Amino acid sequence: MAPTFTTFARPLKAVVIGVPSAGVALAVVAAAVGGFGAVQPWRWLIMPACLAGVVLAEKYPVKIGPEQKVNLGALPCILAALLLPPAIGPATAALSVLVGNRATGRTWPESVLNGGNTLVGVAIASLIGPLRADIDIEEDLRATAAAFLYVAFNVSLAVLPAALHSGQPYLTLLKNAASATWPASLTLAACGVSIAILAVEAPLAAPLPLIVLPMIYRMNRAIEAQAKANEQLAGVLAAQRRFLTDVSHQVATPLATIMTNLSILRRASRGGATSETVADSVAEAERMKRMLGRLRALAHADEDVPLRRELVDLAELTADVVRAYTAQAATTGVGLVTEVSAPSSINADKDLVRLTVDRGSAGPVIAVADTGPGIEEDRLPRLFERFQRSDSGSGLGLAIARRVVERHGGTIRVKTERGAGSTFTIELPPG
Repeated sequence: MAPTFTTFARPLKAVVIGVPSAGVALAVVAAAVGGFGAVQPWRWLIMPACLAGVVLAEKYPVKIGPEQKVNLGALPCILAALLLPPAIGPATAALSVLVGNRATGRTWPESVLNGGNTLVGVAIASLIGPLRADIDIEEDLRATAAAFLYVAFNVSLAVLPAALHSGQPYLTLLKNAASATWPASLTLAACGVSIAILAVEAPLAAPLPLIVLPMIYRMNRAIEAQAKANEQLAGVLAAQRRFLTDVSHQVATPLATIMTNLSILRRASRGGATSETVADSVAEAERMKRMLGRLRALAHADEDVPLRRELVDLAELTADVVRAYTAQAATTGVGLVTEVSAPSSINADKDLVRLTVDRGSAGPVIAVADTGPGIEEDRLPRLFERFQRSDSGSGLGLAIARRVVERHGGTIRVKTERGAGSTFTIELPPG
């Protein structure tokens, strides 16, 4: 049940009464200063147009910014301030807002407060003066100032009830509100000034600035759709990471048991008819073990857990990697050579960094080169994607490498030439 005026705290009651009272006082001053004035007959049509526009805007609020509802009723109110006489414009805008609020079921206190807020803004804008029939640069500047003053006072007063009700600092809420609404507010103000000036100078072209509103609306709907798609994609990737982690953990234990049993069988069947079959099974189990290790590494690299950074000596790390894999590489006829042109260190997670060879002028550079057959050109665009494999391997190594490098703020690229080998180069920020 909506709170009634009698249940409001005293400061909130003061605002509900004080803002409309201030609006009435300012409207009287505007009427006394500007009067009714002589305007072109067509300008009186702004009165019913303002009422209809505000009511429609209240019934069908439009998002001009992502996750941000901005009432387009500000636009007809700005037009009332710029095109109607000072004695008529503020009252027209305020009554339109009051009727629009009540038509959408808002309470009387809220409707009166919003109407008073509008009355203050439009009265101040009217004090600057409505547009005359002969428009020059001075008139343009006055209209611009009037529209932006209306927007500024409207936002400033709208924050007051929220600050009193929540107990939060007024200036903090005002800053947050201005930060969230200024693009849409400036758009509406500029649109109102443009329509008002065109209505006087070229009436047939006056509706043209309205074209920008559906364009902004559609653009922000596209932004919202993209944000939702990104959120869904993030959910899919998170589910994939959980799947990779779960699978690798669930399979690791039975695989270890299988490998142990195969080792027993290999020793028992040494020289027997089944020894070759057992050896093939052991090789496949070893391959699956390496695959699981890479899946775990990929899942870990995808996680946004903080890196355990420490000062890593790339020359020392390279030597360790070469020593660890020299014997394994030799079984396939590959020799590993390390060349360190200059000492270099980086601030990195040592458990995730695996290769380094050189250092560049802008920072550490990891270059891994071979003299193999090179990489097919049609594979290059998707080379670092997951499960993009050649005749051998799991298709995960380069995907893991790219993810690890990106998490450390670096880049990885490849240069290849058919028949002359490939060079993978990693550039890292200095430690």
